[in-house]
Amino acid sequence: MLTNNQNPVMRKTSLLGLFILSLNLLMLTPVLASTEQYTCPMHPHYIANEPGSCPICGMDLVALINDEKRETGEEDTPNDQKGDANARKAITISPETIQNIGVRTEPAEVAHFGKNIRSFGLVSENMRLTHAITGRVAGWVEQLSITAVGDEVKEGSQIFSLYSPDLISAQQDYLAALSTKNKGRIRSSAQRLTSMGVGDQVLASLRKTRKKIERVPFYAPSTIYGGHGVVSHLMISEGSYIKPGSPIATIQSYQSVWVNVSVAEKDLQFIQKGTKATVTFPNLGNTELIAHVDYIYPTIEESSRTGKVRLVLDNDEGQLKPGAYADIIFETQADKRLSIPSEAILRSAEGDYVVVAKGEGRFQPQRVKTGIRSRNRTEIIQGLSEGENVLVSSQFLIDSESSLRESFRKLQLAQTPLSLLKVSQDQLAMIDHLVDAAIYLHKSQIKGFEPKPHMIKPALQLNQYLLPAFRGTKLQFVLEEAERALEEAQASITETERLRAMAALVDALRPWILEGNPGHYCDKGLKLFLDHGTGYHWLQLEEKMLHPYGKGHAVEIEISSETAMIDNKKTAEAPEITQPVGGVHAHH
Repeated sequence: MLTNNQNPVMRKTSLLGLFILSLNLLMLTPVLASTEQYTCPMHPHYIANEPGSCPICGMDLVALINDEKRETGEEDTPNDQKGDANARKAITISPETIQNIGVRTEPAEVAHFGKNIRSFGLVSENMRLTHAITGRVAGWVEQLSITAVGDEVKEGSQIFSLYSPDLISAQQDYLAALSTKNKGRIRSSAQRLTSMGVGDQVLASLRKTRKKIERVPFYAPSTIYGGHGVVSHLMISEGSYIKPGSPIATIQSYQSVWVNVSVAEKDLQFIQKGTKATVTFPNLGNTELIAHVDYIYPTIEESSRTGKVRLVLDNDEGQLKPGAYADIIFETQADKRLSIPSEAILRSAEGDYVVVAKGEGRFQPQRVKTGIRSRNRTEIIQGLSEGENVLVSSQFLIDSESSLRESFRKLQLAQTPLSLLKVSQDQLAMIDHLVDAAIYLHKSQIKGFEPKPHMIKPALQLNQYLLPAFRGTKLQFVLEEAERALEEAQASITETERLRAMAALVDALRPWILEGNPGHYCDKGLKLFLDHGTGYHWLQLEEKMLHPYGKGHAVEIEISSETAMIDNKKTAEAPEITQPVGGVHAHH
């Protein structure tokens, strides 16, 4: 296992590569405003008033941004982001550069939209616009004007003529009634013809001519939607013999169509009658139409676990064909929400960011918490206020520049000696819990009992508080290696595994104990030993050496107290707390 004092070198090497690449990008995109002082990323203690090369390593100098603020961690950082390890730094751009890179901003505004549910659907006939024509009397079809599916039918146009002995007999009765001028008989005989499907035009002709019509014409009904339709089914041909109740044809109007949408069972609860939907037709160049839910079917399809939802769309131009595929987006839970254009969001492993225009050429990458997305806008739950301007173009360039600054800062932090890190009292107490865990593992080996998981678990939970504060420093590597060693110790089931995990934990903590705050641990009476046979270290509080790795030759490594005065002064400057967390204890 590699010891911790090797890992920072490896991490520096990778950061150096990142720096060289970032420096090239910086030279290609000179968007930073000029500054008065410059420093070397590899030797931050060297500061010059003019750009040039570092006299120590020959590396190009970079701009030094407000050195006093960097010392206090306040470099152009908004109040709500201080202490955020992932906060980006603000940068200033000259007006000429802003114009050249095409910076465009938009304010955060309140918009009315909701959650999107995506699905698909198929176009079908609107069954409310279907008209079926059936025979009401027996006879032979003649003069058929509709001969195939797709023929257009207009309201009141003649469809066919029918030769029917029954109709001839009924006409004779009607003509006889007209000659007698008996109103009751005229009414009953006219009603008989009407029940056989004879239209008002035929009755008017009979009254006028007083002659029977052998081949009675039948006309398209006046109830066809929009006055015209299309033959969707044709069940007869010229010369066919029909009976009462025989289907003749189906007339369908396509001025309005249905879209039957399949919706996942879990999403049906968010859809109600009247819910707004955006319908997109790929076959029509992604044409978008707005519809509303007309009906929600009461059943669920067992095989696909989906329900059916019906939409109604106008189709005056006849572009929507039954059977066509459609993409559907339902907009549910619509409400007023603070939002920005979705294109303004920058996504990274740390979270979502936007670049806020602060005015006078200053731009601040800022983390935001996003919500639902709809119609190219994204809800902002946290991180922005109404009216704040965010970049919707060129924001990637500016965020990259800010990230470059942050990389330089972290590179300098990674070079800062452990003894110069500012560690508060409560942070030191948390680190001491890791030391406690190493002492506990040693004690369990000496006294011959198995370590209890609940004694190690609290130390495993400390890094969620410590790592954000020390990310990018040498202490980060100490904490990460210690966490891995504790995980190995908790999972170990043999004595060999436990000894190896204890050695790894002490190796991880050794740079901090010897370099970070040796005076603190010297005052606590902590002892560090090395077993020459295995190369393993261990920690204990007892004066007498208690060898956990066997009977090999071991020596004590001195924890110097020369830096105790400096360390005590450093920790004394940290905020005083009333309830320290953890610490090195003599008993467990």
